[in-house]
Amino acid sequence: MRRPTATLADLCLWSCLAALLPGCGCDTVPPEAVTKCEAKITIGSAATDILFVIDESGSMLEEQQNLHDNLGDFVSALARSPVKNDFRVGVTTTSVENFDPATSATYGAGPNACAGCAPYPQGARVAIERANGAVVPNKLWYSAGAWLGPRILDSGTAALVPDFEANVLLGTNGTGKEEPLRAARLALSARIADGTNAGFLRPGARLAVVILTDEDDCSDSNHRLPTSASAGQDACHDPVRKFQAGQMDSIDDFVAFLTGPIEGEARDPVLAVIAGFNMTTGAATPRCSTSFDAPTRLDALVTALGTNAFKDSICRATFHDSLMSIADLLVPQTVPLQGALPDPRMLAVSLKKASGAVVGCPVAAKGSADAASAGAVYAPPTADAPATLTFQNACVLGSSDQVDIRIVCAG
Repeated sequence: MRRPTATLADLCLWSCLAALLPGCGCDTVPPEAVTKCEAKITIGSAATDILFVIDESGSMLEEQQNLHDNLGDFVSALARSPVKNDFRVGVTTTSVENFDPATSATYGAGPNACAGCAPYPQGARVAIERANGAVVPNKLWYSAGAWLGPRILDSGTAALVPDFEANVLLGTNGTGKEEPLRAARLALSARIADGTNAGFLRPGARLAVVILTDEDDCSDSNHRLPTSASAGQDACHDPVRKFQAGQMDSIDDFVAFLTGPIEGEARDPVLAVIAGFNMTTGAATPRCSTSFDAPTRLDALVTALGTNAFKDSICRATFHDSLMSIADLLVPQTVPLQGALPDPRMLAVSLKKASGAVVGCPVAAKGSADAASAGAVYAPPTADAPATLTFQNACVLGSSDQVDIRIVCAG
């Protein structure tokens, strides 16, 4: 399939074009105006750092394979973004500790249970070992106290898809106490601070967290839950205990973490959750047939993040459409422009949708009276950042859209 591109053309008008530039007389062209037809405003790329948090408990074999089988199309959708999306991917697991914190750090079975083999990742980015090109089942790439292998996967690299596909086949020997929110928080804080995940978050990059689990979140940083697995799981599944103060980590605290500065920057976070939601209604109850707990905590998180969040059912026969929706959510809506304009109305912007329909996108200046209703909002450059264009309303970008930007020159 041909990759859509952002088309940038210059239209030089030697008349006033008062209809496009209201209030402009032929003798009142702004002195800073673009006055040469060869002048250009070009679209820069946007960066997105994507963290996948994947359940590796005993019931997740088919779901990991389902994810694996659809990652190629997901990566292709990200790559054909109408605005270049310089994305990178890392994978961690939901394994942070067992219910008994005294025995919380290691695998009890499988190839990672041997002496010197991998402990629970606790938010560390992981990779799965391969021998002669084939995945070694359940074997995390770990040696001498260090996480090894291709753990940061960057867009445009030849091995991105095969490495990504390998890294989601995490096996089923992880803990039954799934803590995706705690794992994500550790991945983006403590594991960066101690150097384990150093280099994953880039300056200026957006952040996306994608969670795949057939249970609800059981994040319990203060070890308040019972220490036996059966009693602990009952507590995790209890819809009342999930929200009692002090029993589990607060959803509000995680929202505040995700939306606040991470590594010194606000990250414009996006969240996607594939869990035990009802396939028809999207409700957290009743749980779907292949999940083991109604995802009430995860549902509360999705609700709190609003339009920056997506949820779908882990019971679907294929995750293809779910991943395509996530790819749409990850399309950059605010893009840098290389150049500046004295008046944003000099930009004529339109979108060509996958259906062939063309949508006009009126442009307004940030903070102006028309900004809320405009199709795109122009923000001028600052000392620290280039000019930007933010798509909104009917002009929100999808992964299959084509962008056309024309500069109306005065001369």
